Amino acid sequence: MKKSLFLSAVLLSLLAGCGGGGGSPGTCVGSAAVCSPPPNSGGNTQAPTSSYIPKEEPAALANICTPEGEKKWVRAHLHDVYLWYKEIVDVDPARYASPADYFYALVVRARDRFSFTDTQQAASSFFRSGVDVGYGAELVVVDNRMRVAYVEDGTSASLTGITRGAEITAVNGTPIGNLSRAEQIAALYPDEVGTVNNFTILDPGSTTPRTVQWMAAGVIHRPVWLTKIITTSDSKRVGYMVFNDHIATAENPLIAAFTQFQQEGIDDLVLDLRYNGGGYLYLANEVAAMIGGDAVAGQVFERLRFNDKHPEKTNDPRNSMKFFTTSTKDQPLPRLNLKRVFVLTGRGTCSASESIINGLSPFVQVITIGGTTCGKPYGMLQANNCGRAYFAVQFEGVNALNQGGYVGGFGPNCPASDDLEHPLGDTSERLLATALGYSASGSCPATSFTKGLTATYAPLSAEPLHRPPWRENRVAQ
Repeated sequence: MKKSLFLSAVLLSLLAGCGGGGGSPGTCVGSAAVCSPPPNSGGNTQAPTSSYIPKEEPAALANICTPEGEKKWVRAHLHDVYLWYKEIVDVDPARYASPADYFYALVVRARDRFSFTDTQQAASSFFRSGVDVGYGAELVVVDNRMRVAYVEDGTSASLTGITRGAEITAVNGTPIGNLSRAEQIAALYPDEVGTVNNFTILDPGSTTPRTVQWMAAGVIHRPVWLTKIITTSDSKRVGYMVFNDHIATAENPLIAAFTQFQQEGIDDLVLDLRYNGGGYLYLANEVAAMIGGDAVAGQVFERLRFNDKHPEKTNDPRNSMKFFTTSTKDQPLPRLNLKRVFVLTGRGTCSASESIINGLSPFVQVITIGGTTCGKPYGMLQANNCGRAYFAVQFEGVNALNQGGYVGGFGPNCPASDDLEHPLGDTSERLLATALGYSASGSCPATSFTKGLTATYAPLSAEPLHRPPWRENRVAQ
């Protein structure tokens, strides 16, 4: 069974509609390392011309489901809404086998590594249900080694005893270094349920490799992966949360966790976003609002800036203003009223996760610890045509002070390397330990600079090997 069909079936069985925030999915942005669409087929070097731009509006060309009709809609859609529509270099649509290939050929590669397209079923299912096809191990590359960041419960990876820090050294007997990136992704991120591969694993602390067999299945991602309250040596109570995906199934556990933090009267919060590629923007808003509380209520969380063809969107607060929310589903959100928050970051921190950092910054001290984030200040409105969902960059997001443009990512206040030798939530784990040290002392502990740094004094980053585009997004309503 193909991934898209499987996800669609799961969605239909789990959900009647999209929850959260009272809206429906509509806006999205992808991230750098893992959301990159296929390279342009045949190059994009033809001189700009308007001969391929249909004279009709996109609405007049919608649902003409022939290859030619769909390509005309793609070109009209990009000409209308794409943030960099003036910079598109036109190519002959006849050179491309599918509307999707044509879409990828038109995006402006010099600026845009985020826009993507997929089937409507596949694009919608993950956001709503948290279900994807795979083995259940989240993989990162650190110092040219492929390692496990965390494992989802009940999956093929967890059932074979894989834990954080395990290293994959070979696939079906071939050393991982002898495989191209495409071959690695094909083996480690299968498209079909039932795909079986053998992996050679070096467990943490072991010098003896072992071989395991994994079978791909539907993986239900746990977006709020871990919450706990840590009592420090100076009797502070510090809330800690590992938040991995801004998807609809995250809302209830997020509210439950923040309610507990409020009831326990925590002194500080450590929000671990190092593996969070983003998702629904309303959830980023809710998280930021619960952290800031009274200080941010009614303030601007994010402004959306569209291209110059749509001033009615940019200038209309109903379209462009996202205010800090105070309630959801007619229920008030808990408020921590914190004056500062520690955010653990890395290359996997992207999009809606960066919105939390940027949106809170004018009102709350945001102390980032770890590595530089992915750098994705852009977003898209989902547009559907002939069974496909198209996500072209349509806007840039800025905060209440009009600060944005962080294409180079947010650098950490306290650089520290991802520590795969300790479990997430262990107070000895480097990023968490650095946050706890800062909480106690008021400054970055010296140890955060002394382990795992390169000659340029930048922390070794845990780079996500691959994520489907829907896991690297900012999705707004």
